[in-house]
Parts: sequence; C-alpha cells; structure tokens
Amino acid sequence: MKQQLAGLARLLYPDGPWLMRKMAHWRIRICPFEILISFVKPGASVLDAGCGNGLFLGLLAGTLPSVNGHGFDSSVSAILTADRMSLRAQGLGFRPKLQFHLRSLYKPWPAGLFDVVSLIDVLHHVPPARQKAVFQKAINTVGPGGVFLYKDMAKRPFLPAAMNRLHDLVVARQWIHYVPVAEADRWAEEIGFVVTHSDTIYRLWYKHELRLYQKRS
Repeated sequence: MKQQLAGLARLLYPDGPWLMRKMAHWRIRICPFEILISFVKPGASVLDAGCGNGLFLGLLAGTLPSVNGHGFDSSVSAILTADRMSLRAQGLGFRPKLQFHLRSLYKPWPAGLFDVVSLIDVLHHVPPARQKAVFQKAINTVGPGGVFLYKDMAKRPFLPAAMNRLHDLVVARQWIHYVPVAEADRWAEEIGFVVTHSDTIYRLWYKHELRLYQKRS
C-alpha cells in the first residue's frame, strides 16, 4: 500500500514548485497515510483542516470512490499546489470532488458538518493558547455518526521529538509546541467524544500518535 501511495503522489504532483512537489513525494515515507485512509469510507464527506498541499485528500481521491473532500490552509503556495493537484486528479479520471480554500484555522471554517474531519500534523504548529480551541472546533465540525481523525507528532521520547522539531525548524521555520495526546483525549472527553481507536506508529525516526474520536452514544 505504501508503494502504491508513493506512486500516486508522484502522479498527482508532477510539477509546480520543487520543494512543495518533493514534500508531497517524500511525506509518504514519513506519515502513515495508508492507516489514515483506512478510516475513511467510500462516499464520505471529508474536511481536512490545515490541509497543506492537499496530499491527504489527493490520496483519498485516488484510492476511494466518491469521496467529497474539502481542505483549507493559510498558505497561498500550498493552496495553489493543492488546486493544481485537484485538476491533475480530474485529468487522471479520479471521480471524487476536491475543493480547497485559502483561510486560517482562526477564521470561520467551511460551513456544514462532515463525516470525517481530519487534523493531521497541524496542532503542534498552533500557538499553545489556541490549541484547545482549534482542536475542539475541529471535533465540533463532525456530523452525526462521523469521526474525528487526529494525528500528531509525539512529545516523547526525546530523540524522535527532537528530530521532528529540527525538521520543522528547517522546513516550516517554526518552533513547534507539542500537545500530549492524553491532553487531546481530555479535550475530546469534555465535549462528549470518546477514543474508538488509538495507535502509536514509528516511521524512520518519527513517532506518530493517532486517535479516532466519535460522539459518545
């Protein structure tokens, strides 16, 4: 599956700014997209908050039928790259609809509720004072029977966290702020969501913490 997704990423991002293109190609090696995709059902409406260059939605478009994907990000270059990717996906004959919007996490989000809301490697880029609000805004955008797909980088142990911090200093030019996953679980619990799946995944020297949250029945 990883090899399939790597090939798909190269098809979807054949041109555009070199760094943005190569980040889409290389990220398959770092991020467990094949696991994330497994939680999305065919025909689902998906909102990817802080979508970057749109890679997650592009991979969904290439692997699942009839997904209706919406993504937004505050980076102009990322959204331009995502828009080019969406046109490329159409040219390849992929059926799902993809829409991308230029907007901040701190402004109004796309209207409506979604079957899947994803927040993937976003929260550690958010200032600590705003992290809880962004997390709960995302989870409150989940529609009835839907899921909140949350993945972020682990704060411990030291070495994987330090390597990811160095990565973000070089690539994003940011000093990041990790959120302990137990804290995210508490935030979800406060508004009536429970963990239905949890996982810890290592890729190269990176450690990922994955949660799937659903409304308590």
